[in-house]
Amino acid sequence: MSRLGSGLLVLILLLSCCCAVRAEQDAAVVDLDLLLAQNAAGLFRVKDASGNPLEPRKAPEMLGRGIPDTVGVEPDYRGVVGYVALQTDWEVSRFNTFSQTPWLFATYDRDGKDGWKQIGTIRHKTAVLVVDQEIRESMGHKYIGYLQVIRLDVNDKLWIDVKQFVTVPYWTLELKEAINYGYCIAVYNDKSGELPINKKKRHGPLPEGTRVLVCDKRSARYISSDMEHNPMLGIVFRSNEAGGSYFRTFLFFNPRDLTMVY
Repeated sequence: MSRLGSGLLVLILLLSCCCAVRAEQDAAVVDLDLLLAQNAAGLFRVKDASGNPLEPRKAPEMLGRGIPDTVGVEPDYRGVVGYVALQTDWEVSRFNTFSQTPWLFATYDRDGKDGWKQIGTIRHKTAVLVVDQEIRESMGHKYIGYLQVIRLDVNDKLWIDVKQFVTVPYWTLELKEAINYGYCIAVYNDKSGELPINKKKRHGPLPEGTRVLVCDKRSARYISSDMEHNPMLGIVFRSNEAGGSYFRTFLFFNPRDLTMVY
């Protein structure tokens, strides 16, 4: 075998080892959440519908957010290990609040027979185990209501809005996949040479390093006029000095120009 051939073989073996290590690391992250959930279920002595100890599970096939996998069939999140995440129908504030991270959401407890009261907050990306649910079907075949969860970081039991529950830690995915599940913050840098466009396909420069709120596809209001080069929808804010508010602009980007940071 030539020296070049030997070098290529060594390189291939090294790359294979790196991929294997990365796969093991990714699996370890997933297993850690599941292990923490099993621990929490035992600590709180959580039971399933049959009265047996609850067995936590990963369920990435479930859509989360109260969206049923089968129309008209109530999703059952009990026992599912998931994550708290910004709801997909969130209205972006004119005061540019999306850039204030970490994103925080309300946690709840019962207030009387049918009421709920806020008792605290919980961070975007927090891992949780669902132990109970009170949800009902609403408009558009979605389910609304609350999930009782155990926070896996502090072993605290509380209720969250079902719209803020996902079954996949989507922020660990590539941006083009992540936006199938929820909002992300990305930084813009022109790498493709394709300037961002608006819905009328007007091109315009954008400062390097601009922070962009990249939209969940299901909540996108517009479709790009150039899906080949600029398919990705994002929201950019420009300051309006009067009152400290911001102009909100919907733009479409080339995916190469956006790097996810949150």
